[in-house]
Amino acid sequence: MLKWLLSLLAGGLRSSNAPPHLPSRPLPTRRIALVVGHNPRAQGAVRVTDGRTEYDWCGALAEQVAALEPGRYVVIRRTPGAGEIARAYAEVDASGATASVELHFNSFSTPSATGTETLISGSAASRRLATLVQAEMVAALGLRDRGLKQTAPKQGGHAALNAGRPPAILIEPYFGSNRADCEAADRSLPALAAGIHRACLAYL
Repeated sequence: MLKWLLSLLAGGLRSSNAPPHLPSRPLPTRRIALVVGHNPRAQGAVRVTDGRTEYDWCGALAEQVAALEPGRYVVIRRTPGAGEIARAYAEVDASGATASVELHFNSFSTPSATGTETLISGSAASRRLATLVQAEMVAALGLRDRGLKQTAPKQGGHAALNAGRPPAILIEPYFGSNRADCEAADRSLPALAAGIHRACLAYL
């Protein structure tokens, strides 16, 4: 009898010390795909201040946005070779993303070119997401508002904006060819990431 009581008490102590079972939280059903522009072999434009490329700088921005709510975003990096854009947006489609945002920065031969713009496919959903993101980027960076621009066939960005099924936008927060723009982007990077995140949540 004593042995049975001792074993019962020991079992009770073991069960009381066991960690409680916590149900796992499901991933959000509505997510945004963040597509990093360019690829490791062809990294796009280069910043006048520090030589960082679009692929490098925008990759860091994508990770900062995604870190604000893990599970709300999927970060997709384009890979070199023929069919690069088609492969990236096949990943967007496979991810089940509600919409996609491709990240770039602008560049121009004239160093005075400045400002923030967003390219759209022309669909109502693309325009709605772009309107939200553009407003947040302008507020974060304080640069000239260059507005939304719908691309035409054979224009830069058109293929990416029309390659996947979900609504797509392509952001150009600043000009890497403009020193003051680069400095504003670096100074306001946390605010920029937070603004893009707010806009994406508002869209969702």
